[in-house]
Amino acid sequence: MKQFEEGKKLFMKGVDGDKKAVKLAYHIFLKLRNSASNNALVEAYYGSTLALLGRDASQPLEKADKAQEGLDALNQAISMDPRDKEIRMLRSNVCLRLPESFFQCSKTAVEDITFLLNHYQKDSSYLTKNQVKDLKRDLRTAYENMGKPDEADRVLERYSK
Repeated sequence: MKQFEEGKKLFMKGVDGDKKAVKLAYHIFLKLRNSASNNALVEAYYGSTLALLGRDASQPLEKADKAQEGLDALNQAISMDPRDKEIRMLRSNVCLRLPESFFQCSKTAVEDITFLLNHYQKDSSYLTKNQVKDLKRDLRTAYENMGKPDEADRVLERYSK
């Protein structure tokens, strides 16, 4: 558990641009993944860290390969535990940041964000106000990435009630 928390801290530093932290987080999650192969949350952080390695890679082919490996791990994590809030947030964040023209995963981001907002509508303690605000912004971005800004307005209207 201590290693997992350390990996998450390094991961967050990596999200903020610390390339060294990304590599350290990757090694922690790889080791955890090898020792706990059926842990969906470890798989999700492993996948998200792979996506960050792709972001930081210098070669275009390596960027694409790492990003795809990361997406595959995130999809595996969802298949292991489709109701986990943290996993849904991780996958939607990765999907939003990958080029739509190459990965076509904005639809997946919409699926994850919709899942989260639907649960929030049933239980207002499910997400914080800031998370809801960020998710609504991300939902708009995902629809715009798909070339459907009008659909974003329609869907967001449902969540403003």
